[in-house]
Amino acid sequence: MKRGFWGLVLGLLLGSAWANPSRYAEQFEYAWRLVEEYYWDDGHHGVDWVAVGERYRARLPEVRDWRELDRLIEEMYGELRDDHSTYLSPDEARLFLSGAQCLPLPYPEAWDQPSPRESPGSSPEAPDRGNPASAPSSEEPRETAFAAPQVSLRGGAVIVRLSNLIDPEAFSTLASAIRLYEAKSFRKGSIKGYILDLRGNPGGLALRMAEVAGLFFRGVPWRIVSRRLGTLPQPTQPAFGRASTQKPLVVLIDGRVNSAAEGLAGALKDADRAFLVGQRTAGNTEVLIPYCFPDGAVAMVAAGVLAPLRGATWEGRGVEPDLPVQGAEAQLEAALRYLDGPPSKRSSLPAWIEKIRVGQRFQVELGVVR
Repeated sequence: MKRGFWGLVLGLLLGSAWANPSRYAEQFEYAWRLVEEYYWDDGHHGVDWVAVGERYRARLPEVRDWRELDRLIEEMYGELRDDHSTYLSPDEARLFLSGAQCLPLPYPEAWDQPSPRESPGSSPEAPDRGNPASAPSSEEPRETAFAAPQVSLRGGAVIVRLSNLIDPEAFSTLASAIRLYEAKSFRKGSIKGYILDLRGNPGGLALRMAEVAGLFFRGVPWRIVSRRLGTLPQPTQPAFGRASTQKPLVVLIDGRVNSAAEGLAGALKDADRAFLVGQRTAGNTEVLIPYCFPDGAVAMVAAGVLAPLRGATWEGRGVEPDLPVQGAEAQLEAALRYLDGPPSKRSSLPAWIEKIRVGQRFQVELGVVR
């Protein structure tokens, strides 16, 4: 009788002690599988992902809490050495993604049980399965890891600096600035054009890229080459209709422009919608897909490579400026001079519209004009 009683107690204690380790293992396996099954390069950049999983899986018994598990998975993702894929704890996801939309973890069984970080007596803020990364509403200013978008006016040019393409404010601030200055320009005719400063922009989400591009032109300028889904056309958002402005646009770029920011600059250039000033971009155009876990953690997985709708990808080669200029102030001055130039040197409308105006013959093929 005593043996049975103490056996029951021991079993309960062991069950309690191993409850979290089992959840740690589940979270780890989901994170590992995302890269194994969804990473764009099935060779994982030459990394033996199975061996990596075995090595880090062996360290699970050392994990004592969720914070240590987060760091273990983040370290494992670092083995890919692609400067894109990473794993964010729930707190980091709220800070870096700032409520940006993400995809639910593609393993239905993960959503059939309570959030693994819940504990008796706690009341965690459970993420919405449709948008697990969304931050709770609050009247306090939200915290973000990125510098806020900046809007200024100089010499009749509206200058908008975007530090990233993750924060929803990157799009909303630019859209608001265009609405404001288009209205002022209509009344006074004082706005010559826009300067979009992407220098140092690490990129972000394909959705944000498509939204920003859609303010200046519409169409299907990109394709995403992925491992699981093949080649997918990527339209602007929205894809049809009249853009928010037709005024001249200059984009400032440098070697620290990456990912979706490169795709944005490249698409604006290829559509003859913008004049690029600065230096060649980084040539690092993997497409990040954020996968959200039920507890609010987010795995950022490079699930594809961004490329023009036609032609070679920008991966490894970057986007070349129309006017190479070194030095931050010199680049801005060159952009301002371009907007001050005669109309013959700057087109306020995409090239295909200008061709219609002068009666030139043109051909439209898959949304790309030759």
